[in-house]
Amino acid sequence: MKIRQRPGFLKQYATHAGISRQAAAEQLRRVGIDYFHEFDFKEADRRREAARHAARIAFAAPIGTDPTGEDELGDDAKKDETILAYQREREKWKAKLTELDYQERIGEVVAAEDVDREWFELARLVRDSMLNIPARLADQLAHETDQRKVHDMLEQEIYRALEGISTKTEQAA
Repeated sequence: MKIRQRPGFLKQYATHAGISRQAAAEQLRRVGIDYFHEFDFKEADRRREAARHAARIAFAAPIGTDPTGEDELGDDAKKDETILAYQREREKWKAKLTELDYQERIGEVVAAEDVDREWFELARLVRDSMLNIPARLADQLAHETDQRKVHDMLEQEIYRALEGISTKTEQAA
């Protein structure tokens, strides 16, 4: 039985390039050269040199082949454009936030939570003032039989409560 031997092209190329057989096999595989068959050493050297100076992404597929069917420079350009788009968007948002901060400082804009808090306090003040009217007038209204006087007393007390609310809000402002 005859033992099958490799043709020796890898050993010859490794000797030619001055590298180990393992390194030669890896580099030739990367550049897409089948070292089990005879190949041109000059072409292999040219491809290895190009691969060494190419971007690391190019090593993902053998040089000279494109598994995606797209141009490698096109992919890089698309990635660069995507990064630039993200950066432009981030800068737009930063500018908007800076503008809002400026408008808030000069008094053109007020924070929504501050407005909500003020409205809540004003509504509570109105509610408390209006709900205190019956407690203040109960004794007087219980003795009064004239409808016109009852109406005038209620109207006067409501007016006082609203005036009190307005003066409290003016003092707070």
